[in-house]
Amino acid sequence: MAVETLSLGSKVSAPHGPWIEVRLDCILKNLERIRKVAGPSVGVMAVVKANAYGHGLVPVSRALEGKADYLGIASLREASILREQGITLPLLIFGRLHPDEISAALSLKLTLTVSSFEEAEAISEAGTRFGQTVPVHIKVDTGMGRLGLSLLQAEPEIKRIWKLPSLLLEGLYTHFPTAERREDPFGEAQLENFERLIQVLEDEGIRFPLRHACNSAGALRFKSNRLNLIRPGIALYGVYPDRIFEDVISLEPALSLKTRIAFIKRLQPGDSVSYGREFIAARPTTIGVLPVGYSHGYPFQLSNLGEVLYRGRRCKIAGRVCMDWTMIDLGNDPSVRVGDEVILLGSEGGESVDAQGLASWAQTIPYEILTRLEPGIPRFYRPL
Repeated sequence: MAVETLSLGSKVSAPHGPWIEVRLDCILKNLERIRKVAGPSVGVMAVVKANAYGHGLVPVSRALEGKADYLGIASLREASILREQGITLPLLIFGRLHPDEISAALSLKLTLTVSSFEEAEAISEAGTRFGQTVPVHIKVDTGMGRLGLSLLQAEPEIKRIWKLPSLLLEGLYTHFPTAERREDPFGEAQLENFERLIQVLEDEGIRFPLRHACNSAGALRFKSNRLNLIRPGIALYGVYPDRIFEDVISLEPALSLKTRIAFIKRLQPGDSVSYGREFIAARPTTIGVLPVGYSHGYPFQLSNLGEVLYRGRRCKIAGRVCMDWTMIDLGNDPSVRVGDEVILLGSEGGESVDAQGLASWAQTIPYEILTRLEPGIPRFYRPL
């Protein structure tokens, strides 16, 4: 992945294709605003999995050094990259490791998730073999239906895990599937059950230093005296988990996706654009051909539907999004020039095309819009 620094106010020397601009200062502003909502006694595990939601794993993690308390990642590969690049923050792998990966995880000084006694036993054996005490966070399934100890079996299983050697039971956590739905009581029920489990374990003398449940939506919605760590992901990057949270916190989007017009077509009435001839010009029309397509992660579902920004005004996509190209309807503007900048995701002149908007057009979620952005797209970072 190309990583370059962009000075404030300078012009990007862009490649012949799309590029991404990331404002690390916005990420840090969002972090501080999330901290303020959560309260001074709550730590932050910044979630940087999936290439930091498309923003760039290493540059974002470097910016978070000394700002976040922990980083949350999905895989051993992500952990290896971060350690190789000198990132020293504690790293929690959310996913389940294959037994063959445990020794490598120990060498990288990672914190591992435990979802079963068998996993804990394998990690314990590896820790004993290498003479290490391995920090782990036990995951409890309170309703996600994915990874984690069953809520009904959590207490006895945790008691068994507690007795294993070479483990530091640092954390206990769960995950909300519906935290963004304010009217849905399921999240409150999950939280109550999780808090009850914490109390039962503490009554048995089992206390976890870190206790966490809240993703971005949970951190903006729930308060708990028993939890002391949050895991913001998408909100960290300036995207609301749902627009209902706009009245809770002000977030600043950190990422813009841009390109330049590569070719210009002047159409006459009846001329068509792209596969399927789904765009037919009804009048003399200027078409801007953009060197970006679904191979870059720009959704095909935006065909004949999505909008971009050109000189601060909204322009519609004309015809189908192609693998490497997207065409836009520029009206009958004779001033359009090859090389003019176009914003596919971002803001200009009081107008914006945000991740929620793209997700709505594409009938998906903003998480997918960001994380599907191809890692090979050059990314430019404004220095802090």
